[in-house]
Amino acid sequence: MRKVKWDDLTEGQEQLLVSARMCRDRAYAPYSKYKVGAAVKDENGRIFSGCNVELVTLSRTTHAEGNAIDTMIANGGRKITALACVDNDGGAPCGECRQRIWEFCHGNPDVSIIGADIDLKNIQIFTIGELYPYSFGPEALGIDPSKY
Repeated sequence: MRKVKWDDLTEGQEQLLVSARMCRDRAYAPYSKYKVGAAVKDENGRIFSGCNVELVTLSRTTHAEGNAIDTMIANGGRKITALACVDNDGGAPCGECRQRIWEFCHGNPDVSIIGADIDLKNIQIFTIGELYPYSFGPEALGIDPSKY
């Protein structure tokens, strides 16, 4: 993990963070009040965003990262090349989301994940390999997700 400033980001990283932040504003979080926005870039350079959507049971809440990944899949994307998350403190994705991200990184531990707070001032860059070092994904079963 490395902390960076806005000026250190590439234009592509900036686009991901702006998309994630905009989607965060549309999150539905009446119970926790903890809004999260995410954006993924697919293998074709397209950006898809998502936000968390809470249900009263909270156990079936849609996480922003999963929402963005599902939107990517629904639009024909199959591989994450980068991901950004914006929440209150700029933290890393939860364990469940790390598994989802790994599923669509196609075994590439170097896929970058950018975390930022809502002001886009506290920015951290991780790789999925740093966040999820002992991963289990489709490759462990000999499955190539790009074929599905």
